[in-house]
Amino acid sequence: MPHIFERAPSARSKCRGCGQPTGKDEARFGERLPNAFGDGEMTLWQHPDCAAYRRPGAEMEAAAEHAEMVDVGALQSACETSLASHRICRVGSAERALSGRAGCRACRELIAKNDWRTPLIFFEDGMFGASGFAHVGCLSEYCEGEDFLPVLLHFAVGLSTDEKAEITKVASSA
Repeated sequence: MPHIFERAPSARSKCRGCGQPTGKDEARFGERLPNAFGDGEMTLWQHPDCAAYRRPGAEMEAAAEHAEMVDVGALQSACETSLASHRICRVGSAERALSGRAGCRACRELIAKNDWRTPLIFFEDGMFGASGFAHVGCLSEYCEGEDFLPVLLHFAVGLSTDEKAEITKVASSA
């Protein structure tokens, strides 16, 4: 069955990309995959812009057919950002390191307590799973020099404008 865009019939589902709820009557993208736990299919629901960053190939297949519901140009731009490097779609939110024990996947050094880091997320077997961290300053190297900042700021849900400005400064100074 093909991937779909639809209006959410209720506000009960959460986006698989950012973890935030999808509002009633808000556009959402459903990626249809084989059910990993039994027969049939399953649908992974995401906000259209989250899917553009996390699952760009799947979303662009269905976006052209649903131009009345979503801004295809904006989604295509986000998809191109994510497809520029195979690692950009792994960039998660931004957060302060809780301890000094996690290592950076780019430079292999420890991430000091209270430094900005991003959790790295992989998509495998129909689920997003955590796979380590990277310094925000090392993301340019990790993403092979491509512009990762729109993805990082998109998923930095709950951070203040000042914190996002600080993240932007850290990311651009590296």
